[in-house]
Amino acid sequence: MSAKLIVFEGIDGSGKTTISRRLAAEMRERFQVTWLREPGDSQWGREIRRLANSRASIPPEEELRLFIEDRRYNVSCHILPALESGHMVIMDRYFYSTACYQGARGLDMEEILKANRCFAPEADMVLIVDVDVETALERIRIGRENASPLFETRRFLQKVRDNYLSLRGKHIHIVDGSGDPDTVYQSASAMIFRKLVSNSR
Repeated sequence: MSAKLIVFEGIDGSGKTTISRRLAAEMRERFQVTWLREPGDSQWGREIRRLANSRASIPPEEELRLFIEDRRYNVSCHILPALESGHMVIMDRYFYSTACYQGARGLDMEEILKANRCFAPEADMVLIVDVDVETALERIRIGRENASPLFETRRFLQKVRDNYLSLRGKHIHIVDGSGDPDTVYQSASAMIFRKLVSNSR
């Protein structure tokens, strides 16, 4: 199979990280796979995570700058090299997250998408793992000791979810994330194999 870029998106608590990691592990039995997350491991990515886990707040424009700088690093140092070497790249968040989250903070989603597409490759497939906000918050409460006070509020997450559901494109697919982890994973992986792997034969 030719190199593919597969992105998992969704609000915090949707389960996308668990699913993307599991998919990468299983795909490695058949393909060369690189799993990446955003924010990444750059100085800008570390700053984003530090801010998200504190009560500090910065203007959305500055936050957007940090995300874009982190992504430039991720694209040049990780994503493009992996794709060029023939790897399937599976990502936990990408520039769609930036558009939806910073859009929920009042910035223009289309302008954010446009700015990122100037340097970041478009995903071959985007799977939005969709859950309602109450379910997401309950999962966060159970699974995390330190929830982010900035991003994990009902009102904010609802705006983000609405933004995700407004995304359009043939490469964008909605996965029902409300079920148990195995059910959600099977649904997502079947969609990927059907759309990408079988079509490459």
